Amino acid sequence: MARPLLGLLLVLVACFALLPDTIGGNNEAFNLTENVIQNQIAIKQILEEQTGIGEGGEHKDNVTHYLLREVKDAIRGQTDIQQQQWNKIQELEGKLQKYEEIRQQQQMRIQQHEDSLKEKEDTIRVLEDNLRQTEEAAAGQYRKLEVNLTKLLSEMDHLAQYNEEVTKMNTQLRDNNTLLKNLSSACQHSVTESTNISSSARDCTDIQLEGETQSGVYQIFPESSAAGVSVLCKMQEDHMWTVFLARRRHTPQENFARNWQDYKTGFGDPRGEYWLGNDNLHTLTSGDQSYRLRVVATNLRGEQRSADWETFSVGDETSGYPVTVKGYSISSTLGDALAGDDWVVMDGMSFSTVDMDHDTASWGL
Repeated sequence: MARPLLGLLLVLVACFALLPDTIGGNNEAFNLTENVIQNQIAIKQILEEQTGIGEGGEHKDNVTHYLLREVKDAIRGQTDIQQQQWNKIQELEGKLQKYEEIRQQQQMRIQQHEDSLKEKEDTIRVLEDNLRQTEEAAAGQYRKLEVNLTKLLSEMDHLAQYNEEVTKMNTQLRDNNTLLKNLSSACQHSVTESTNISSSARDCTDIQLEGETQSGVYQIFPESSAAGVSVLCKMQEDHMWTVFLARRRHTPQENFARNWQDYKTGFGDPRGEYWLGNDNLHTLTSGDQSYRLRVVATNLRGEQRSADWETFSVGDETSGYPVTVKGYSISSTLGDALAGDDWVVMDGMSFSTVDMDHDTASWGL
């Protein structure tokens, strides 16, 4: 009986010795060297007992049974350890799989971040290129503006110099105009003085009798003005007319809304607009010589018309300078605006000004 048990034990011990390599496959996970040594010692003891004890069969069975139990317990313990190690491996594999999934997710996120970063880098590169181009364009525009500003400043300097020159020229021109006016006045005064010296004409008819045939300003000597007075003599139809009222449509225009004294002595310039004076008119028309009156008017189209009256005179200041106007000529083209019945009868009416109303008209002074 001992030998079959011994064979069985040897088989079990051999299986037990080979089990770790078959199941575990990892000498580091299962430290079996010590167990093999112990098993070999146990087998050796069994052999010694088989040879040394003789007939102690019952004791041999107990030892064999004990050894089998020990072997089973050892195998069970190794199996439990292996199962624990396997569970740990499974657990570690599960964690490793989760870690791998997390790593893959992180890798994907990293890749996404890298892709986003690359896009941003590309965008930044494009923006930098655009900014560089914009800066270059702005620098070019700035340089052009600087050049234009320099030209403008230079032109402004030239313009300022030109304005200064123009101002100087205007000043000089005004001075020249003043000098010219003074010279003209002096020349006219000289001509008038020479006329005064060479003539004692009472009116423009006397000027014509002295040989003058051109219209112009001459010096006459009515009895009311011993020093003489300048008057416009107008040559029309071979007769030199004495002009005592001149109104023109050009500047400077004279103000005719004047008082009694101004109209008494006369005002204005016979080269432009003027009034000869009521005293001079009374002196000229109150002597032995009779006077005719002619009124010449020009419309806006340049058409000229005239009207003649055969008798014209002005009374003295005491009576209010009454006017006598009669004998309207039918050959006139202007119409009888002074003695006609359709407007107002001027014959016999006294003179009126803004400060003295002597006429009988209800529409004016």
